[in-house]
Amino acid sequence: MNSSTSLNISHIHILISMSAPVLPPLPASLKAVQHYLKTATDYDSRDPSIAYWCRLYGLQQGLRLDSQSKEALTFLSTLMGWLEDVKKKLKSEETVSNEIVAQAHIENHALNLFHWADSEDRLQHHNKNVVKAFYSAGMLLEVCSTFGELNEEIGRQKTYAKWRAAHLHKCIKSGETPEAPAPKPDEQHLNESESEEYAINNPEPSGSQLNHDIGSRRETKNATLNVSEEQQEVPTYHQESPNKSLTAEQMAQAQKFCKYAASALTYEDVSTAIDNLEKALRLLKCVN
Repeated sequence: MNSSTSLNISHIHILISMSAPVLPPLPASLKAVQHYLKTATDYDSRDPSIAYWCRLYGLQQGLRLDSQSKEALTFLSTLMGWLEDVKKKLKSEETVSNEIVAQAHIENHALNLFHWADSEDRLQHHNKNVVKAFYSAGMLLEVCSTFGELNEEIGRQKTYAKWRAAHLHKCIKSGETPEAPAPKPDEQHLNESESEEYAINNPEPSGSQLNHDIGSRRETKNATLNVSEEQQEVPTYHQESPNKSLTAEQMAQAQKFCKYAASALTYEDVSTAIDNLEKALRLLKCVN
């Protein structure tokens, strides 16, 4: 048995042992948290690490919303206990124990959803699966803020995904023709009734369907793969001394690009893997 097979069997055992937490009723003061919890439920059986980070982000937001009332504290403490238990069970999973790997994993999954939905949208395939994919992508990119402030590009995609989900849902419901896709909409928020309706009732496309459509319909417009914009984000180290060493922050950025590439290969997204490896190489070559 090779190491890859062992890893797959181990992952299956983890999936079987995982279950959604049994939580007290959600207090009205924490109602906004339900969207993160619902997204977590969608991933319990498919990707426990994503479910873990969604609930952790929900916990963080819940503590900001209400850490005083008895009902809120009971709910949040129960959720906190479940998260601690899950972290122990998944301690061997880098997507839980290593924040750099976790961020890369969630971002790449979210961006795969985003690109699939965007491709379908531009082909005018407007349906509930596209709405759900946009919505889930936006939620997962928001969850990534638990690792630190989102960069400008990811922030724009999070905003666009949420806006487009709300707009398409409204148009499907009313029978209106959606506006043409726009790359950079103004910040807009889902209204409560819309987000609850489709977030709860509509399944996401299957992983195999996503991988197939991402490979066959990906357009050159993908904002996250715009090399010129990414080059602007990487400091121009070639202007400095050729013997200058990487700072801790720069080293972390290079590691992040490599983790993004590894995560992309998990989804057989070769173009994204190559793009991120090239960014890491550009960063490293500029200081050597």
